[in-house]
Amino acid sequence: MGRFAGMRGLGWAWPQVALVVGLILASGGVVTLWTASLRRQVGRRTQALQRDREDLSAIIHSIPDPLIEISASGEILAIHSAQRGLFHLPENPDVRPHLEDVLSPAAATTMLQALALADASVDGRSPRRQIEMAKPGGVNWFELSIARKEQENRNDPRYLMLCRDITERKGYEAGILRLNQLYATLSACNKVVARVRDPSEMLAQICRLAVTSGEMRLAWVGMIEPSSRRIRPAAWFGDDSAYLDGLEISLDPEDPKGQGPFASALRDNHPFWISDFMTDSSCVPWHERARPYGWGAAAFLPLHRDGVVIGGLGIYANETDRFDVKSQQLLLDLVGGIDVALDRLSLEATREALEDAVKVSEEKFREITESTHEVIWSLDPETLRYLYVSPSVLRLQGFTVEEVMARPFGEAFGGEAAERLKGQISQDLAQFSAGLRSSDVVSIDEAELLCKDGSRVWTESVSKMVRNKRTDRVELHGVTRDITERKFAKEQIERLAYFDPLTGLANRTLLQDRIRHGLDLARRSNLPLALLVLDLDNFKQVNDNLGHAIGDRVLLEMAKRLKANLADGDTLAHTSGDEFVVVLPDSDTTATLAMTERLRNSVAKAFSLGAEPLFLTASVGIANFPDDGITPEQLMGNANMALHQAKLAGRNGLQFFTPSVQETSIRALRLTNALHQAIQRGELRVEYQAQLDLSSNLIFGAEALIRWTHPDLGPVLPSEFIPLAEMCGLIFPVSQWVMCCALRDAHCWTDMGSTLLTVSVNISAAQFDHGDLIQMVIEQLQAEGFPPDRLELELTESVTLTDPEKALAQMEQIYAHGIRLAIDDFGTGYSSLSYLKRIRAHRLKIDQSFIRDLVASEDDRAIVVTIINLARSMGMRTLAEGVETLEQLALLRALGCDEIQGYLLSRPLPQMAFLEFLKTPVPFTLLEANSVEQIA
Repeated sequence: MGRFAGMRGLGWAWPQVALVVGLILASGGVVTLWTASLRRQVGRRTQALQRDREDLSAIIHSIPDPLIEISASGEILAIHSAQRGLFHLPENPDVRPHLEDVLSPAAATTMLQALALADASVDGRSPRRQIEMAKPGGVNWFELSIARKEQENRNDPRYLMLCRDITERKGYEAGILRLNQLYATLSACNKVVARVRDPSEMLAQICRLAVTSGEMRLAWVGMIEPSSRRIRPAAWFGDDSAYLDGLEISLDPEDPKGQGPFASALRDNHPFWISDFMTDSSCVPWHERARPYGWGAAAFLPLHRDGVVIGGLGIYANETDRFDVKSQQLLLDLVGGIDVALDRLSLEATREALEDAVKVSEEKFREITESTHEVIWSLDPETLRYLYVSPSVLRLQGFTVEEVMARPFGEAFGGEAAERLKGQISQDLAQFSAGLRSSDVVSIDEAELLCKDGSRVWTESVSKMVRNKRTDRVELHGVTRDITERKFAKEQIERLAYFDPLTGLANRTLLQDRIRHGLDLARRSNLPLALLVLDLDNFKQVNDNLGHAIGDRVLLEMAKRLKANLADGDTLAHTSGDEFVVVLPDSDTTATLAMTERLRNSVAKAFSLGAEPLFLTASVGIANFPDDGITPEQLMGNANMALHQAKLAGRNGLQFFTPSVQETSIRALRLTNALHQAIQRGELRVEYQAQLDLSSNLIFGAEALIRWTHPDLGPVLPSEFIPLAEMCGLIFPVSQWVMCCALRDAHCWTDMGSTLLTVSVNISAAQFDHGDLIQMVIEQLQAEGFPPDRLELELTESVTLTDPEKALAQMEQIYAHGIRLAIDDFGTGYSSLSYLKRIRAHRLKIDQSFIRDLVASEDDRAIVVTIINLARSMGMRTLAEGVETLEQLALLRALGCDEIQGYLLSRPLPQMAFLEFLKTPVPFTLLEANSVEQIA
């Protein structure tokens, strides 16, 4: 009120004062109200700002890529995102890490370069950059966006960097790039497929493109080898090509090297995709080989030609999972193109080969038709005019092609032949037109053609009816050849079919007819008939030593001599090299024997072939009708049996067929067959007969004698089976077996303390003629380690008969090796003293035939004395065989014989019995022998 009273003192009335006071009071309320309102507005604005801040924070934190605030120097100030991305920040929030502390050097460098560009730019931005970072799950790619942060303090600029993970996008881009590369590769390969004509070159270029354009590590093509069923590299390219060196892949599913992806793709005809070659279990056999290359994905696709798998394409990439679905489809398109190209090239090669074949065929046809002696022709069967005649007609008839084609058909043949051929052609044409004759039916005609010079030539025409596909006209095509010589040869062949070409005598075929004819006459007339088989003894030696030309001369002369002794009704045939057969109709035994002797005497006459005459003998086997056979086969078989017996008896003789001959022949055949297995069956054995030195009364050696016990026939004498072994060629293995046994057993004699005894082994004439004898003996000596000077080879005098010089040369070689030689059965053969003096033999063995009657026979004593003196004069020792009595022993000692062998001393003994015999003293003493000698 005091304040209001003051107002009144100013002259204000109470109403005025009241108004003023009211105004003051009213204004205070307004202020209060405004303040409250302002506070409410600020609160609402603050709440809005908070909501905006929260929304902004939510937005920033919802961004999948980290938003990073960094300084210009690269310090990380803040990360305004829940996604830390590629940063690994320290746990201490007060530490501000640098980009180089949390990133790889390359990534940090890239970011700092981006900061520098943003700092230098007007708008504070830098171009986007991409960095690659290794993360635990693999390599990640990030894209960086940097902008300067707007703030009042421009002296401390800050930057916001958005790091976007673009790994998936990079993978997609890489896939697109790979597809583009494969598309480009496929395009380039298609060009190669379309351009290159050589399959090998095409495959090589495709391998090169797969590596250079498709960015593969290795590409190669393997082709299947049909014989081995293995895959052989045929084309390849890439720095890893060394992988293929010595690579083995099989198509055999049982083979471990045939269970891999390449073989499976080819075997199953289905592509095989490998995500990681170095971890795939199907590639285990090749992991070690592929380790230096470290491949990722691989693909194996089969290649085809004409729908058949012929090989495959193998591709190796650097990355794993390299071939997605689209990549696989592109590679399938690639091999599909290769298959098409291979089919095309195969067809082109076939077409070119056919074209070449056609050209060659045309050239050959032209060459043949122009150069052959045969005339090729075609004829119109209706008009009988030639449509074509080859130039060779000029050589055949002397007419030119034009002259032949201008002449009527019948003029070449003459009357009757022309009409016959015309009628035949007309008939064939009618049948062909009616469908009763095909082009496969061939006609062959022989006819005489008239030549231009008036001569005639025999020809053969081979022809057939054909329908010309181009003109639909029926034509007669044929070939005519000159058969004049063939006609003559045919006559000769017919002669050769029945006659021996060398001697002109009947051959085996004509002989059979003559025997049948002779037997028919003999049956009707009730007359005998004789069949003789005559064999020249040792004729093979004539061919071997004098040559076949001389042998043929001898056979011709022999045929003349034999024929000269026969009557007109007799048949003489030459059936083999040294064999003649004689058929004697109406010949009894007496007449047959007389004729046989005449034939043998004619054979025995000397043959004048040069400086020295040649003497031969003959063995003859005889069979008579009807006693010895009633068919040609029976007579020939029985005559051959008789011949065989004559040969076994020593040759140069004759033998009529008898049942005993048949038995002997059958036995000989049985023994010959059994002898083939006698060694394997252990049926042969070797026995030893001791040999005594008469001066010392000591055993100095033994002769090895072969023995054979047949399981059914019992003991077989050597005199029976040795000739059989010589005839069938078994003498060589048998003699080798005896040599081996004798050398091995003789070793035992020394091992038991005996003196160095000599072992004697018989060598037959047949074996001595064999060129490998000396080599065989040396090899046996070396194999057994036996001294050569303790081996003695016993040879008969007959070894010098065939080829004396060759025999003497072989004896010289035996002597040169230190092997001893003995002449066995001396005095029984046909020896020559001129050759005997040149033989370096150590001893002569006197045959037991001279010892048997030595005591009673003065002739035998005279022969023995002669042999002893002869041997002594040539420096040889003498050994008497077959000594059985003390009287024989005493007389031999008195006559000066050096050594003996026989039952008086010991029978032939098996090895164990012979060893026991060596331990016992000689069964007689020198004193006993001397007393008997005095009596004698």
